[in-house]
Amino acid sequence: MQAPLKSLVWAVCLCTLLGFVGEAATTSAAEPVVPPGITLERGIVFGKGGEQELKLDIAYPKSTDGQLPALVFIHGGGWVGGDREAFLPLIVQFSQAGIVCLTVDYRLAPQHRFPAQLEDVKCAVRWLRANAEKYHVDPQRIAAFGASAGAHLAALLGTTNGDARWEGSGGNADQSSSVCAVVGLSGAYDLTLGYENSVKQSFFEGRSVRGMLESFLGGKPADKGDAYRSASPVEHVQATTPPMILVHGTADTLVPIEQSEVMEQKLKAAGVDVEFFRLEGGTHSSFGKDAQQSMLKISESIRARLQPAAAK
Repeated sequence: MQAPLKSLVWAVCLCTLLGFVGEAATTSAAEPVVPPGITLERGIVFGKGGEQELKLDIAYPKSTDGQLPALVFIHGGGWVGGDREAFLPLIVQFSQAGIVCLTVDYRLAPQHRFPAQLEDVKCAVRWLRANAEKYHVDPQRIAAFGASAGAHLAALLGTTNGDARWEGSGGNADQSSSVCAVVGLSGAYDLTLGYENSVKQSFFEGRSVRGMLESFLGGKPADKGDAYRSASPVEHVQATTPPMILVHGTADTLVPIEQSEVMEQKLKAAGVDVEFFRLEGGTHSSFGKDAQQSMLKISESIRARLQPAAAK
């Protein structure tokens, strides 16, 4: 990546200021201003989830001397809401740093339950790899970036690399859905634990967590234990899991930081490269104390994970 690091810092800052991490961010973002040198394509059909067409938006530099890294952005919304447009300003900003960026839709619960959402985001990665030449993407440098429920799906993308059980039939079956790295903001990684601990949360947040999980997985852990385990990234961690960047606020009361702590422990035990940014005072939709410094460090970490192998 040759663009200045400040572009990445501003991109992460946008994510925070516009509240895209929060589960309540279910409304579409305003149309972003596309700067000179960047192309934004909207509403591309990348595959099908059952009978539903799946769409993405993609932003990329108009000219490049070689292959570029790519980031697949996955929105939050508790698996029951949200859409790809929430990340539109962010993909435009990141594309200025020399990254091909796409933000994707996926089927939502309760109409569509797990693993529909994972199948759909895997389909998006396969589509990008199939179109790598067109967009000047390095197929070896495709990473996933998710916030909240999107962080959960991004982590599942990484931990199920190479596992054919979760591919679905959305299109481009000849391509790999593997990613080289994962960035997760305020994610849930052990869904059984999340449900069990929801009784310790406030009345409204605990009820919200239970409602989202039951919609996503079709019931309570007592009845759907296998689904809760299958949908938990911590259950799929192995030595071949790609590097992960975990970001979580210490004051997040909707998805407590314990979720990232448990994920970090699993990754370290498997020998996986993991960097955990613990944001003091950060909530589910803010970066807490020393936000600017935290964003700088996170941006640098993302930049490092997307460097060509020879440059690392």
